[in-house]
Amino acid sequence: MGPPTRPPVGRDHAPGPALGGDPVSPRPAAGVAGRGLPRLASLCVAGFLWSLASPGAWSEEVPPGTPIVAVRIDRHDVFDLDDPSTSAWPYRWVDALHIVTREDFIRRLLLFRVGDLLDPLLLAESELILRGTGILNPVVISARPVPGGAEVVVETHDQWTTGVTVSLGVSGDRRTVSFGVWDDNVLGRGTSLGLDVSSDPERTSTSFQFRDITFLHGRWQLELEHVSSSDGSTDHLRVEYPFFSITTPRAGGVDWRRDESRKYLWSDGERRVAGDANTRSWEVWAGLRVKGRGIRTDRLLVGAFGDRALFRDWQSLSGPPYPQPADRDLSGVETGWEHSTFRWKVVRGFRAWLRQEDLPLGPGWRVTAGLSLPVFGGDSVRLRTRGTFETGQLSGRTYTWQRVDVSGRAEGRKLANVIAHLEAGGAITGSAGLRVRVAADLGHALDGERQLTLGSDLGLRGYDPNTFDGTSRVVANLEWRRRITGELLHVAALGVTAFVDGGKTWGARVGPSTGGWRGDVGAGLLLELTRASVARILRFEVAFPDRGGGPVYLLTTDSLF
Repeated sequence: MGPPTRPPVGRDHAPGPALGGDPVSPRPAAGVAGRGLPRLASLCVAGFLWSLASPGAWSEEVPPGTPIVAVRIDRHDVFDLDDPSTSAWPYRWVDALHIVTREDFIRRLLLFRVGDLLDPLLLAESELILRGTGILNPVVISARPVPGGAEVVVETHDQWTTGVTVSLGVSGDRRTVSFGVWDDNVLGRGTSLGLDVSSDPERTSTSFQFRDITFLHGRWQLELEHVSSSDGSTDHLRVEYPFFSITTPRAGGVDWRRDESRKYLWSDGERRVAGDANTRSWEVWAGLRVKGRGIRTDRLLVGAFGDRALFRDWQSLSGPPYPQPADRDLSGVETGWEHSTFRWKVVRGFRAWLRQEDLPLGPGWRVTAGLSLPVFGGDSVRLRTRGTFETGQLSGRTYTWQRVDVSGRAEGRKLANVIAHLEAGGAITGSAGLRVRVAADLGHALDGERQLTLGSDLGLRGYDPNTFDGTSRVVANLEWRRRITGELLHVAALGVTAFVDGGKTWGARVGPSTGGWRGDVGAGLLLELTRASVARILRFEVAFPDRGGGPVYLLTTDSLF
């Protein structure tokens, strides 16, 4: 129901809070009379809790509860032209072409304003929200004493957000080609606009995307997408006023999607089954913060939904006939509960090396249940459910995480389309260290159009994508990485990696499973683009499978984990 509490707001962003929701209500500007003493006490407690949870974004010289008398925005362009090392003409051209993020856009994302009492939790959360846009990094918010109270200084550094790209992705025998024109910060207003033409083994498509994360100059979000492809089209509309911070009292939104395209089931990297699918889905939801204290909060979610899927002309392209997936039509009401613990650590060297990254600690969980009935327009009585739990830990340089995600439906006395995702991992942050991950997707009675394949795109890098068929899978990765350069020409950093992967699938539908465990070994180069908001990591890897065959080459901008 609705988006995750903190969906990505950039193109390559770790989970963070959703943009939207109510501005923080003004607090007393000064004094400790009446409610002042409880408020001051709560601010002190918040400061103490936050000092345990994460590096502070506030100055210890300014005590919590000090009136904020000024908020200064200190914006920096992509390159510092006053620095002799970045003052040559290429850097000047980049800054001349780039429009620095507007001050009013930055102010709309802050959780505090002049007249509020200094709250270290809100300063730190504002840092996270600004970094979560994907267009600002690093971000530092601090406070300093001035006559009459405190001045809060918000220091931001812009990323390069505009480009014309021609890209080639290679993953074994599977190649993707795309041409795109995009800008994630149009006119410095934080608005995303993009046009992309791409070709992959499934289809050729042209897509248009628009997103405004401060729609109507507030904390609304608007997202539009249209895709026209060789086998159909897709339209998507989302308007949201989501939970913006730990203190946001209300949220809500509308989401609508239409998709008409040809779907495929795969095995051995080849299309084995093809058929037409026509899907429509919509959702209207609202959320209410029911209780919260310190860095923890609980929210009640309610809404209505519709989900219709029609299938036509499904046929096997090789092998035995394949039954056409069953149509379904769900429509009903939904409710849920969400618990969030707003804790994270700011580090460098998790996915990237030189930029700030926010690692969530949690724990947090969400459960939703939706009842579809004929009286609401559904084709039968169905109960769809979803639950998510995630948590993380940072001890020294070692970050570990755990995640459980379960979704499915109950139809009569049977369960349908149940998928349980289980994941645990760990990584040594910094310039060098080991990384490990184990992830499993356990399926039960999957819908006819679903399968869970395994190959290089999902972590078994010695085999082409969609090599192994299945309705359940597990993959394990052990990787060592090391940065070998500083910031080359102030635009990139280079590193090396060596890895071992293993995985298996079972419950195959249209082709062979792994037939036990399969594995690979390999090595590669990683390039971090330190000043770009989109392609932050470029991976070039070569993997050798355990059961014959030549090496598989991978070239991608996606992080594996």
